[in-house]
Amino acid sequence: MRLSRGAISPVLIATTVQLVVALTMASIQVAAPTIAHSLALDVHWVGPFVALCYAVAMPVSLLAGGIVLRQGAVRGGQICLIAAGAGALLFATGWPPAMLLSAVGYGIAVGLSVPAGSQLIARHAESRELPLAMSLGQSGMTLGRLVTGLAVPGLVLLAGWSGTLIAWAVIAAVLALLLERWRPQLDPRSPRFHKVARRSLMEPLTMIRDNPQLRRLTFAAIVFASAQLSLVVYLVAYMHDVAGLSLIVAGFGFALAQSAGIANRFLLGGLATASGRPRLLLSGLGFAMAAALTGAAALSPGWPTALVLLGAAVLGSVAMSWNGLLFAEVIRAAGVRHAATATGAVSFVTFIGLATGPALFGGLLAVGLSYAHGFLAFAAAVAIAGAVVMPKLRLAPEAT
Repeated sequence: MRLSRGAISPVLIATTVQLVVALTMASIQVAAPTIAHSLALDVHWVGPFVALCYAVAMPVSLLAGGIVLRQGAVRGGQICLIAAGAGALLFATGWPPAMLLSAVGYGIAVGLSVPAGSQLIARHAESRELPLAMSLGQSGMTLGRLVTGLAVPGLVLLAGWSGTLIAWAVIAAVLALLLERWRPQLDPRSPRFHKVARRSLMEPLTMIRDNPQLRRLTFAAIVFASAQLSLVVYLVAYMHDVAGLSLIVAGFGFALAQSAGIANRFLLGGLATASGRPRLLLSGLGFAMAAALTGAAALSPGWPTALVLLGAAVLGSVAMSWNGLLFAEVIRAAGVRHAATATGAVSFVTFIGLATGPALFGGLLAVGLSYAHGFLAFAAAVAIAGAVVMPKLRLAPEAT
């Protein structure tokens, strides 16, 4: 199914902003060994640095609704780009205090990007096409990480890691300027009905508390995010340690998982829009994720390489494709006017899931349990989340 004409520009803007933000931040992770070598650092610094970026993003995501409603969604996207570009420039200096300060820029960009893009899409896409529009609009981060993995190693060889970050910062600044052309058209004039104040920090969480639909979706978000990032963190090690694949082949399997997740995100968005049953599809995705994780727990050294790679693709297709469907349902439950506030609140709890999921998985390994036990534990959790968001079955399509 195609998007309406009015939704195309907002979706492209939301996707592009997320993609550029991902390029500036993920480049540090990809180039981490080179950066560590050039600055005489331990490569393990990258983990705490990324955690610091998300720590900054969490309160920003709660304030994002007020910022977007006050300044406009396109302006919010411009702020994301400038913040990400500033973070890249600070990090490129190689001066430790500036590198640490760059986490503030990255945190602002990550925390604001989803609410800004969601509000932009919610205002201009038709209700019936929200699942497809949000699936496309929320693909930017995943696409950016995929592009980073493919392009940054070569760019680092050509221009160095600092030169690569400077190039992304320039691209972010140019794009921020170009977006000014669409701001008068896509941002309503002076929608100053929501002040950015200290009380805004708790308002999004109150919205979740008072809305049963949002409570269920929030639970699913934190569980799905935990399972997704645990898979991202441990999939290569699992294929290498348990299936006996070389790191190169296991890395290829990881790329397959990412690509399958992107493709399935688009497919599910289209199916949800065409069927009018997005909540049912989201619930089914949770059960499919549980089944795939259960299957992964059965992996053994005797499995053919092709079967392992196929399994990685299946895992990625279900574990990395839930975002668009879920955020479309968040907008539907909260209403268009509150899209930025609600998606900011759900982003906040998603960050909690991103932080706790790998830690819990690692904790299971630390106490002597196997990868299989970790996958089975998360399979149970996502199956519960799938049941929680399941709608009441009825013959008529869901109202749009």
